[in-house]
Formats: sequence, structure tokens, C-alpha cells
Amino acid sequence: MDYQLSLIAFSHMKGQVADLEFHSHQQYELYFFHGGECKYLINNQIYDLKPGDMLFLDGLDLHKAHVTGNKDEYERSMIHFSPEWILPVLKELDALFLFDAFRQLRHGLFHTPAVEETKEIETLITKLSLLSLTTEVDKEIEAESEAKILLIQLLFKVHQLDKTTLVELNEAKGGKYLYAEKIASYLQKQFKEIITIEDISKELNLSSSYISHTFKESTGYTVMQYLMEYRLIQAKYLIEVAGETKTIKEISMECGFESDAHFNRFFKKKVGVTPNEYRKKKLYKYMRMIGE
Repeated sequence: MDYQLSLIAFSHMKGQVADLEFHSHQQYELYFFHGGECKYLINNQIYDLKPGDMLFLDGLDLHKAHVTGNKDEYERSMIHFSPEWILPVLKELDALFLFDAFRQLRHGLFHTPAVEETKEIETLITKLSLLSLTTEVDKEIEAESEAKILLIQLLFKVHQLDKTTLVELNEAKGGKYLYAEKIASYLQKQFKEIITIEDISKELNLSSSYISHTFKESTGYTVMQYLMEYRLIQAKYLIEVAGETKTIKEISMECGFESDAHFNRFFKKKVGVTPNEYRKKKLYKYMRMIGE
């Protein structure tokens, strides 16, 4: 079913099987937190989630859930959807304003204490989740139409949420969260350079031990793990946009890897293929799209 590639929905998923990593994607995302203990990282922002909280993301911002409590108690619902898939319907309804939060704010967090609002949102997500599992070919058109209607209803509910419950991106934060965000900002700005804990210590006037402990507790990453993950994401992006105009060695240097050999080993370990193989796959996919 074609629309299954444009809409992915899961309702009340419980438990965490594998460690989650920083990632990005082309789809818009709605993430609803039901229970457990979890912090959510978006770029260099850290949100401490409470049951009933709902995040919206444009997908392109790097993000990751960091489960801090019992992994079996972690429960969430989420929807990924392609904006292009629903765009024609929104144009027809003169309802493009439903994309405003994704396009203008890019991401944000709603505290949704109102029980009725929460129930309505959860019901819509559950219905979308069931529809996304439909595999009967003869019901494809009907299922896709219903999915679009439900998604628009959900976007309306999000649009109508009390804006006072929208957590400001620059809300006052103190202690370890504030310092963890400053560390993440520093790493993102300096990722092309050789970085040590001592460099961050001098920059932020914090002890090396405090930096290591605070960052790990807040993000689930060590400082060096975060740095390497960020470099990898930037490298994947460069490989995709540069095509064959840059060599793998040039890309590895631009992204702060100590050598192209180290880059190749790390890339294959994390992605499953070498940088060259990854590029060939992306180029092949692009050529097929052009051919079509």
C-alpha cells in the first residue's frame, strides 16, 4: 500500500528493546508520551517529559528519546507523516495553517493536562495506528482516504491546544540541564575540530568530571559518543548532497574524523555499509527517481 510509506503510526508502544540514537527524517512527527521516565533531546534542547506531553517535530532536527527509568515502563505513541502526502487536501480545504507549528517553530512541546483533550488525541492516534496496518488491497483507497481525514482531525486538535501549554524553547532551565545543553551546543559548533573534555572545561568553566557526569545523565551519551554520532550524521548528509563531487576522504576531514580509515571503520560499524557503498545506494535511488 503506497500510503503506508507516507504514514507510520504506532499507538501505546510499551518498552524499549534497543538503545535509541540521534536521528532525523523527512517526515513530520507527532510524539505522545504516556508513561515511564524519559528525557527527549532535540538538537541541543533537553525536555523532561511528563505523561500527557506531546511533541511535534518537522523531522529534520536531530532528535532522540533518552529513557532514564525502567525501560519496560516506557510508553509512547507516535505518528510520522509526509507533508507532501496530505498537502493537496489541506490546500483544497484552505487549511495550510495546520502546518504552521512545524514550519515556523520546527519543534515544540505541549503540556496537555486537560484530560478530555488528551483522550481525543489518543483516540485519533489509535485509529490511525489501526489503519496503517491495513493490508487488504481492495480497501486501499478507502483506508487512505480515512487516514487523511483522521490525520487532519488530529492536526486540528493540535492546532486548537491551549497555546499557554506550549513550552517555550528558551524556558528558564537551571543546573545540569542548562549545562548539558551548553555542552551540546559547543559540540555542534566545533564538531569539525579536535575536541577534548579539557577544551569544553575551559570554555564553560566547569570541571571535567562534572561535564562528563552531567552530560551522560542528561542525554544518555558520553561527550565523545555524542560528538561521534553528530559527526556521523553530518557525514551522511554530506555524502547525500555532495554526490560524487567530494571524495570520502574530503568528507571525513570536513566532519572532524581523524582519518578516512577511522571514518570508514566507524561508518560501517554504525550504518552497516561503507561510506562508498552508502553513496552508491543513494545515487542509485536518486537515478531511479529521475528515471521515473
